[in-house]
Amino acid sequence: MSNRRLMKQANVTLGSILAVSLAWSTFAQDSPSRPRTVSGPAQGETVSPKKTNEPASTTPSKPSLDELLEQGKKLYRGAKFPQALAKFEAALKVDPNHDEALGLAAVTAFRVDNQPLAQQWFLRRAELPGQKPSVKAFSYYRIALSHWRQLHDSVAKAYSIKDGRVQLKIGDADQISQKGHLDEGFAYAERALNVNANYAEAHNVKNLLHTEASLANANEAEARKSVDLALESLRKAIKLQQPVSEGVVAEIGNFNLPTVRIGELPRSTAEEQIVSDEMRRHLQGILPVKRVSPNFPSTRPAKPQATAKDGSSTGVTDKGGAYSIGSGRGALTAAYQAGIVKVEVLISTAGDVVFAHVVEGRADLNGAAILAARGWKFAPARFENTPVQVSAIISFDMRPGGTRTPPSPTPTPKPAPR
Repeated sequence: MSNRRLMKQANVTLGSILAVSLAWSTFAQDSPSRPRTVSGPAQGETVSPKKTNEPASTTPSKPSLDELLEQGKKLYRGAKFPQALAKFEAALKVDPNHDEALGLAAVTAFRVDNQPLAQQWFLRRAELPGQKPSVKAFSYYRIALSHWRQLHDSVAKAYSIKDGRVQLKIGDADQISQKGHLDEGFAYAERALNVNANYAEAHNVKNLLHTEASLANANEAEARKSVDLALESLRKAIKLQQPVSEGVVAEIGNFNLPTVRIGELPRSTAEEQIVSDEMRRHLQGILPVKRVSPNFPSTRPAKPQATAKDGSSTGVTDKGGAYSIGSGRGALTAAYQAGIVKVEVLISTAGDVVFAHVVEGRADLNGAAILAARGWKFAPARFENTPVQVSAIISFDMRPGGTRTPPSPTPTPKPAPR
């Protein structure tokens, strides 16, 4: 075979080998089934980390929604309600329509007496897409109860006993506000009953709303009509009320149970004979068997040193004007003066005060009034032979040297014998 022929065969063979190699190389790069090999350090070799100029991040990671809820629940159980509410609201910023977060935020806002916020969260929860009917009814009922709480405090401030007589003073602005809470309260109670006609708690809140309407109405005939409607709703609530399961801890200030709302409680045995209350006439028991008077602050607050611009001691400002008590030494002196504190109490079926709330008072006197109110004891109340709890008001006339005992009423003169 000639050399030229051998070279030609060699070139053909070499070309075939190169073509096959190139084709395999292309296939190996494109085929997804063949992993790419990444070169790394040899066994036993130590590799130093790459140096960067960026500082390490020290920003803590934000808590998750579940973590915020758990933190809020723990704070709530520890009675740190404002802090708990802050956690639940933070959770709602993560998910504004989270069902559990809405429920927890609403209940906690109600607990700290932020009723407008409670109403907002309850309504949002009720109107979530696909919400359960039971949750809808509960949320609407709690909105009605929230409006009753606002109405209750407004009426309680206007209702009082003075010189042995029941007095009612309601301004025009308060009348408008009270009517608004009545209308909204009844509307949401009816919405709850439209979902569940046998909802005992919704009937009970209607009873409470009707009672407030009777207390706020100076017209005796209209007030009696409201009392009749309250009694009708109360009877329905008692009939439909489910027994509380053993081991279940009720919410403090539990107004879900059948409750009779009465006005001012008599502060003395003498007042028991003159203070009339339409709802109290339908109760057996409820008269106080133990009254506790609050202790007035024993020491006068210390006066700070006067300055050249302090007119609280002279009554004249540094510019020659009249000094008005409102801050500084004058306010501290005023704080030692007498004052009236109105305390709402919830009396259990056993006659114990289980909830006390200042409706109107003064910061330096409120604590002593709450402690005194919790010490009162009552004969257990019954309505038509059924045990009921009672919501009422105790007014403490607090002054240095002891709480003022209300004067005995002037007896009605007897006709002279003939």
